[in-house]
Amino acid sequence: MTSIPPSKGIKPIHSTAPHFLTQLLTTLSTLPHPVPDAQTLTTARTMLTHHLPYTGLGLESVTQQLLSLLPSFARTTAHYYAFVTGSVTPAAYLADLLVSTVDANVQVHLPQDSLVTEVEDVALRLLCQLFRLDEREWAGRVITTGATAGNVLGLACGREEALNRRLHKRGVDGGGGGGVGELGLLEACIRAGVTGVKLFSAMPHSSLLKAAAVVGIGRRSVVDIGRVEKPWEIDLARLKDELERAEANGVVCIIAVSIGEVNTGRFEGGMEGIRKLADEYGAWLHTDAAFGIFARVLENEGSSNGELAQGLELADSIVGDGHKILNVPYDCGFFFTRDPGVLPATFVNTAPYLSSSSSPDGIQSPLNNGLENSRRFRALPVYATLCAYGVSGYRDLLNRLVAHSRNIAAFIHGHGSYELLNGLVEDIFIIVLFSAKKDELNDKLKMAINDTGKMYVSGTMWNNRSAIRIAVANWQVESDEWGVVKEVLLELARP
Repeated sequence: MTSIPPSKGIKPIHSTAPHFLTQLLTTLSTLPHPVPDAQTLTTARTMLTHHLPYTGLGLESVTQQLLSLLPSFARTTAHYYAFVTGSVTPAAYLADLLVSTVDANVQVHLPQDSLVTEVEDVALRLLCQLFRLDEREWAGRVITTGATAGNVLGLACGREEALNRRLHKRGVDGGGGGGVGELGLLEACIRAGVTGVKLFSAMPHSSLLKAAAVVGIGRRSVVDIGRVEKPWEIDLARLKDELERAEANGVVCIIAVSIGEVNTGRFEGGMEGIRKLADEYGAWLHTDAAFGIFARVLENEGSSNGELAQGLELADSIVGDGHKILNVPYDCGFFFTRDPGVLPATFVNTAPYLSSSSSPDGIQSPLNNGLENSRRFRALPVYATLCAYGVSGYRDLLNRLVAHSRNIAAFIHGHGSYELLNGLVEDIFIIVLFSAKKDELNDKLKMAINDTGKMYVSGTMWNNRSAIRIAVANWQVESDEWGVVKEVLLELARP
């Protein structure tokens, strides 16, 4: 038997890692701005290796290249307000180092071999407790790559369940083969006497349209039925009319509610009425609560903050992002549904070599509950950060984020050059939407803010006019740091 010679190119990392981490932390401490300037990007591009070397450059050489490239990467700092972007808590950072170190594949529940699937199950239960969701009621749970993947799961489950209800109503069992997961969308619709699937929402996030395309509903079947005066809320009268029309035309329906609409940060206020209509017409009620779900951490705070996400528990499925306010590394999200059977009905993996033996703990193999077969151990940072900081730690974080956001909003509301666009100061959660009143300033406002090097924002549109969105989600934010925003906006407003 021929023996395999030892590798001449790949060496253990142990001797290099401590030195690398020291240099990494030192370099990070010298980078005050969250995004690189043009010269830094230009310099970094010249360092990239565009042709694969036959003989590797070696670990030490690549280590130095990585450290040299570091200043060219956008980073999440206390003054990075573009998008709804968290950072990584110290506990989550340490856990993520372990994730890469052990490189565990979380797919099949094998309790006799590894604890990884059990840790994921515990992490999901802790999230239920953080958000005041009964873990026994929300028995369908899985870690995802983020809210976009979670919305795919939500619409797939909604499509599966809504069609199954119609099949059952017609006395059809799918030929013993179940619903869409077995028959396919077209065959399931034919057997159920269904002509299509519609999704009703208010200011739906773009990921919902992507999800609709992925699961075969189609982007054109997503109907925005927001109220005129509050476009982030569903118009209940119109929803009833649309559901009646769908019923008459043989269309099954999904309702998708934004618990924290991404442009305005505002919340749906009519969940009870929506739930009643969903039950009446057999629609699936999905909630995109990517960051809004964290408002539930603020219960019993003596203010209305904890009531922002009231009614979330009435949904059939919920999606949230861990890499937002939970402040764990990208990519991490979570999905909950009341029906533990609807996930495997859609996502079961039938390979016999990937089946787990029966286990008395009731934990399901993650590959049967989500999109991926193989995936990294992203539940470990979730577990670590929840254990490290607990409910009180995250409640403190949320209070700081809200205070920071409202201080910024109050300044904008009281300044003659700017206009607050997303309601009263006391309506603000973590997003501040505003514009400059004069077009000559407003048209260049985003670039002018970011060019200061003191903060970084994203642009958007509101009422066909450019606007700025400040999203506050980083654990490093302190409530008294809003003065940086004040300083920047005062300087730009000067004639």
